[in-house]
Amino acid sequence: MKKNKRDLPTGVPEENVYENTHILLYVFYAIAVASVVLLLVNQ
Repeated sequence: MKKNKRDLPTGVPEENVYENTHILLYVFYAIAVASVVLLLVNQ
């Protein structure tokens, strides 16, 4: 966690701040690109 506090909305805990991109987001982008490539190749 960073030392400075962000202005969070009420009800949002301090632990709910993400500093980096989640690995599943990269997996999602890889699947999306692969599906577009497959659609273009199999025309």
